[in-house]
Amino acid sequence: MSGDSLHILVFPWLAFGHMLPFLELSKSLAKRGHRITYVSTPRNIQRLRQFQPNLSPLIHFLSIPLPSVEHLPETAESTRDVPSEKVQYLKKAFDGLEAPVSAFFKSACADKSSRPDWVIMDFAHHYNNNNNNNN
Repeated sequence: MSGDSLHILVFPWLAFGHMLPFLELSKSLAKRGHRITYVSTPRNIQRLRQFQPNLSPLIHFLSIPLPSVEHLPETAESTRDVPSEKVQYLKKAFDGLEAPVSAFFKSACADKSSRPDWVIMDFAHHYNNNNNNNN
């Protein structure tokens, strides 16, 4: 990789209409020599890999389990898995990813070699790690 390469973390909303374009963006950025960390849930990552079995070695999938939420089916990890009236529970579970995502950022920022240069997050993320002190 060149000295101009970046480490870019992408974190889309849990809908394939978001995850697939983020994957295409990730592939385009990887083709330019950038390292990508693509964050999603285990089942979604497994399904994305079925779409693209030969992804660039520059794309790393970071799997974070979705917390259990009452009224959300146990296997639901995307809008594809729930009827529209249950998407509110998927959003609630998605909110529960705040702690593991914050833990990832704290760990990544402690090690300069794994610290993301850019973070591209989707519309549904309302949380923000204010304790990072611009690390």
